[in-house]
Amino acid sequence: MSTKDPLKPVYWIHGEERAKVDLAVRRLIARVEGEGGMPAERFEASEVPATEVRAACEALSFGGTRLVLVRRADQWKAADVEPLIEYLDDPVPTTCLALVADGAPTPRMLKAVEAAGQLLAYGPPPDKRGNEKARAKWFREYVQGEVKRRGSTISGPLADEVVRRAGRAGSDSGHLANEAAKLAVAAGDAPVGKEHVEALVVVDPEARAFLLGDLIVAGDSRAAQDMLADLARGSDTTDPVVIQRMLARHFRGIAVAQAPGATQDDVERLTGLKGYPAQKAVEHARQVAPGAGEWCVARLADLELDLRVSALTDLGSSRGDGERMVLELGVRDLIGACRGR
Repeated sequence: MSTKDPLKPVYWIHGEERAKVDLAVRRLIARVEGEGGMPAERFEASEVPATEVRAACEALSFGGTRLVLVRRADQWKAADVEPLIEYLDDPVPTTCLALVADGAPTPRMLKAVEAAGQLLAYGPPPDKRGNEKARAKWFREYVQGEVKRRGSTISGPLADEVVRRAGRAGSDSGHLANEAAKLAVAAGDAPVGKEHVEALVVVDPEARAFLLGDLIVAGDSRAAQDMLADLARGSDTTDPVVIQRMLARHFRGIAVAQAPGATQDDVERLTGLKGYPAQKAVEHARQVAPGAGEWCVARLADLELDLRVSALTDLGSSRGDGERMVLELGVRDLIGACRGR
C-alpha cells in the first residue's frame, strides 16, 4: 500500500504477523486523516451484519474520504458477505473500506477485493495441508532476517532449531523476533552459534515432547535420558506427568498412523492433532516397529498411573526424584518398543 498511489475503495488486510497487520491499519488511518478524511468508523464483524457495514459505506460524506474499518472480517460466513460483494461492484468513490482479519477472504470475496482494491497479506502461508514446507521456510527466513537486521547472522539449520524450540510460540512472529534479538545481542559481530541457541532459546514444553519423541523413535537412549535430566533441573523444569501426557498424545497419533491405510487426515480426525504434530506422528509411524504405537500408548497409560500411585515415586530425597526415575524407566521401555524389542 504505497502512499503515492490513490486510495483504493477496499483493502483486505490479514495474516499471522499481527505487528505488520496492525501497522498497516495504523498507516491507513493516518493517511486518510492526513488527506483531510473523516475519523474511521469502526465495526466488529461479530457484532454487526455486513448490510450495516454496506450502509455505512454508501452514506454521503461531507468531510472528505470516509474510512470504514471492520475488524475480524473473516468471522463472517460466505453468505454473510454477499452484500459487500455486491457493493464492491460499484463502490462509492469517497469511501475506503478496510477489512481486517486473521485469515484470507472467501473465494468470492477475494475476487471482489482484487477487482476493486487490494489484498494485503502479512506472515506465513495459512496453516493447512500442503503448506507445511512453505510455512517452515517462511519462519526460517524470518528468524534469519530479524537476526540480520540486528547486525548478526544465523544459518538456516540453526534458525530452524530456534523455531522448533519455540514450539507453538514459533508460529508467533513477535515471539520469534524477541528470540532473534537475544541471539543477535549475544553473538555480537560473530554469527549466532549453536551454543547461543542452546543457552538462550528456552524449549517450549510441547516442542520438548517432539524433541524427546524424535530421540525415542531414533532409539537414542543416552540423548533421551540426558534430555529428561535437563527437564528435571534448573528454573525451567517440566513436571513428569506433563511430559507423560504430551508423549501419550503423540504416540496416540503414531498408533492411528500405523493402522492399515491410515492417512494424516485420519490422525487429525481421531486424535485432535493438527498440522505439524499430525505430520510428525505419521513420519514416526513409518520409523518404528509394527504395532509399536499401540504398545507405547498402553505403556504410557501405565506410566501415568505409576506417576500417581507407585511406591517408586517415594524413592530418593524428594518425590520428584522418584517420579523422574519412573519416567526414565518408562522412556527406556518406549525406546525398546520402537526398536521392536
